[in-house]
Amino acid sequence: MNIIEAIKDENLLGSFLGADTESWWNWFAALRVLYGLKLNRNRRGLLASCTGRNPHKLPDDGFNTALFLTGRRSGKSRIAAVIASYEAALAGRESRLSTGERGVVAVCAPTKYQARVVKDYIRGCFTSPMLSGEVTQETQEGFTLANGVRIAVLAGDWRTIRGYTLLAAIVDEAAFFGYDAESKVKSDTELIRAIKPGLATVGGKLIAISSPYARKGWCFKTYQRNFGNNEGKTLVWNCPSKTMNPKLPQSVIDEALAEDLASAKAEYLGEFRDDVSLFLPREVVAKLVVPGRYELLPNQKHRYFGFADLSGGRSDDAALAIAHRESRVVVLDYLRVWKAPFNPQLVVLEMARDLKRFGLPRVTGDNYAAEFVNRAFRMEGINYFKSEKAKSELYGELLPRLCSGEIELLDNEKLISQIAGLERRTRSGGRDIIDHPPNGHDDLANAVAGVAEQAFRKHLVIGSL
Repeated sequence: MNIIEAIKDENLLGSFLGADTESWWNWFAALRVLYGLKLNRNRRGLLASCTGRNPHKLPDDGFNTALFLTGRRSGKSRIAAVIASYEAALAGRESRLSTGERGVVAVCAPTKYQARVVKDYIRGCFTSPMLSGEVTQETQEGFTLANGVRIAVLAGDWRTIRGYTLLAAIVDEAAFFGYDAESKVKSDTELIRAIKPGLATVGGKLIAISSPYARKGWCFKTYQRNFGNNEGKTLVWNCPSKTMNPKLPQSVIDEALAEDLASAKAEYLGEFRDDVSLFLPREVVAKLVVPGRYELLPNQKHRYFGFADLSGGRSDDAALAIAHRESRVVVLDYLRVWKAPFNPQLVVLEMARDLKRFGLPRVTGDNYAAEFVNRAFRMEGINYFKSEKAKSELYGELLPRLCSGEIELLDNEKLISQIAGLERRTRSGGRDIIDHPPNGHDDLANAVAGVAEQAFRKHLVIGSL
């Protein structure tokens, strides 16, 4: 039984999508192309528009890898659940497993919340008359079926995918991996690399479904290489939300476009954002790390500088960086983060102790609650000075120093990820803003950018006297 037959059968997956299947017809066409099924002639124009391919040059057996780039409210997560349920219960790929081998259909999402959404949809798929008895066990991470296949719904950690024999892998909101603060996945590229070996032995499908975002990573590169390429091995289906969900009110889209054009073009029109670009490749940042160096002891021959990134303690972390200058190189000596939630008074106390260890009677920081922070540090015998430059300016000055190798970084994975995850966004008037991505954090990166600016600027001032 193919996936379209399963979707149209009310006793199987048909009951999940509901009786009004007309709004899903374009998704059905996309699934036909994915699985190598006959495409109705009146859908060939849709295929050409959404893939840039010649309808007469499609592979007969479909595609093993696909990337669906569609906007918000287009039904992406529900289709992800349908594909996962079909691959686990009806595709028959478990017959390719060796004796004693357990097959897994992996569904990956960037956040725990998104994973729960997809899991709830999958549970809904198994409420139909013929599938309701197939689930023999449900856990927090997924389902075990009567045929021995397990559906694993995973959130934000590439390590949990390794070691499985994968019958299929569905990646929901693939373009947004690595942005959530709790995610252990650095990028969609890292996740896809971890998934592919598990699919190799049974020839399982890799299906990524997402709204477009920044022009970087696996999603963007896959789009560049395969959209409109009749020889491309990966199916790329790219279109606006309303193409896949004709019932989406146009007023919702119009309102979003009026509020934030660049964001809405990505979220509803299926376009990669022109105003978001990579700050610096991860490999450039990694080359500046001194392996095995986690902290340096204070040395009286050095003149130290400190920079603090403070917060209210409820949701944002706080960080402190201390560094010194050797010729043209800023050497990072100390770096610490205080995870939220915390007591700001206690954090200031601990920061003051570390600053005094390095002989620092003063520290520079951002403008967060400036008077409170100033007073709290002063009570601990430390003078606090507000940075003269905004965070984005500090990052702008940090970039050439990173590229020229004028900084030695500590071996801190979170710091590397935060610097490599920074984004440059172009605003009206051509002004660039450099900041962390949505739901991301940059407390350590900000502290390092600030202390580097202090070390360079103060050194030059003293040297010119």
